Amino acid sequence: MPPPSDPTRQRSPYLEYFQRDGHVADLPSATRKLLGIRAYQAMWSGYRWLKHEFQSRSGPQPPFRLALWRQGFFAESAAVYDFPRNDPGEYLSDFQQIHLGGWINEWDGLFNHKLGLRAFLLAQGLPQPHTAAFIYEGRILAEPFERGGRYVSDEEIEEHLRGEGEGAAWVVKPEDGSQGRGLFLLEYVEGAFRRHRGREVAPIDLRAFLASLEPARNGGQAGATLIERRLPQGQFWRELFPGSANTLRLLTLWTPGDPSPFIARAVQRVGSADTVPTDNWSGGGLSAPIDLATGRLGPGRTHPLKGAKRTITVGDPRSAPVERHPDTGALIAGAVLPCWNRITEVVLRAGASLPFNRMVGWDVLVSAENEPVILEANGHSDVNLLQVHGGLLADDRVRRFFEHYGAV
Repeated sequence: MPPPSDPTRQRSPYLEYFQRDGHVADLPSATRKLLGIRAYQAMWSGYRWLKHEFQSRSGPQPPFRLALWRQGFFAESAAVYDFPRNDPGEYLSDFQQIHLGGWINEWDGLFNHKLGLRAFLLAQGLPQPHTAAFIYEGRILAEPFERGGRYVSDEEIEEHLRGEGEGAAWVVKPEDGSQGRGLFLLEYVEGAFRRHRGREVAPIDLRAFLASLEPARNGGQAGATLIERRLPQGQFWRELFPGSANTLRLLTLWTPGDPSPFIARAVQRVGSADTVPTDNWSGGGLSAPIDLATGRLGPGRTHPLKGAKRTITVGDPRSAPVERHPDTGALIAGAVLPCWNRITEVVLRAGASLPFNRMVGWDVLVSAENEPVILEANGHSDVNLLQVHGGLLADDRVRRFFEHYGAV
C-alpha cells in the first residue's frame, strides 16, 4: 500500500484512518490484479467460508452436511434456519452473505468506522451518543465533536470522566469493531472505576487500560477506541431487560434505479445476563421479528448454538421460540413497539441521505425521550439473526434486489 503522502493514491475526504477500510479494491495483491475484484472477492469469500467450517464444533452429520455445503450454507445453519423443514431456496446463503459484502457497498469503509459515520449523521441533524474520547495511535482526543475538543493525557481523561460524578457510565468499544467484540461498560461507582461485561464485574485501572491499547495491529494497521456516554433507553426497552442496550436491527436495501431504499426486515434484539452490556445475539441475546406494518413483536429466539459442546440436530429445543424474556419475564410476543413509525422514518431518512448506500443493517436505540438514535450501521450485516425468523428471499422485493447483483 502506498504511504498516505503518495500523491498517486486516490485521496479520501475522511481522515487517513478511514482509508483503511478493508475493501478488496484497496488490497495490494498481485492475485487481485490478475483475477479482478469480483473473482478475487469470490476466492477470499471461499477461504473465509472454509475457515469457519473447519473451526466449527457443531453441525449435522454427513451426508446432510455435504448437501448444505453444496448450497453455500454453513453446517450450523441447519439448526439456525431449521433445515430441511424450511426451504433453503428462500434463504440468503452464508457464502452469498460473505461474498456480497465486499462489493455491493462501494463506500463500505464509512460503515465500518463508527467515528466517520457518527460525523455524517450529526451533520444530517440526527442525534448521536455523546463521544467522550477517541483514542488512536496512543493519543487521546477528548470531546472530538465539541468546540473544546483537544488532545489530553491518560491522567486528564481519567479526571474528565471522574468529573461526571457518581453512577456515570460509558461504553468502551473498538472504533471499527462488530458483534460486540472488545466492548465493555465502564462504570464509576463509589469513587472507583469498574469494568462490566456479561456476568463479570471487576475494578479496572483506567490508566493502565489506556496504556495497554496497542498503537497498531494487523501488521501495522492502526486501531482505535471510542469512549461514549451510555445512552439511557426508553421505558419499554428498559423493562425488556435493563442490563443491556436493547437495539433494533433494520435492514434497508436500495435497488439501483429506485428512488429510495426500503426496509426489508427488522428485528428487536434483547440482551441477557450473559451479554451485558450488549444485546449480541450470537452471545446469548434474543432476536424477535417486527411486523413492518404495525411494529408488533413476534416470539423471541436465541442462537441455537450458543455455548454448544455437541452436535446440533434439527429441531433442537434450544432453538424454540420464547414468548417472554427468560431473565425478566417481560412479554415479548405480541408487544407493540412505541414510536415505530418514527423509528422507520429516521432509518429511511438516514439511508436515503447516503447515495452510495445499497445494503445496510442499522442498529437503533430508542432513548428515554423516545427518540430513535442510530448507534451503528453495518454495510456487511449478518443475516442469521434476521433469517432465523424466515428466509429473506421469500419476499419478492428482496429477491429482486439480490437478483440485480447476480447473487441469486
